[in-house]
Amino acid sequence: MKKTDKMSYRQKSSQELSVALADLQKKLVETRLKHLTGNQKDTSVIRKIKYEIAYVSTLITENGK
Repeated sequence: MKKTDKMSYRQKSSQELSVALADLQKKLVETRLKHLTGNQKDTSVIRKIKYEIAYVSTLITENGK
């Protein structure tokens, strides 16, 4: 994840972050299915999406306090 991505996530509201989290989770499922069917050769993409999900989840928790 690029530094600009992190900055753009920090500027979003909790509601926007929740939408982004849902999109990332959907993207993760799609990527896993591609990997299982053999269409996705680069497995590092899964790890990057998981990292981004964790980051957005953390921001949602921080904004909730």
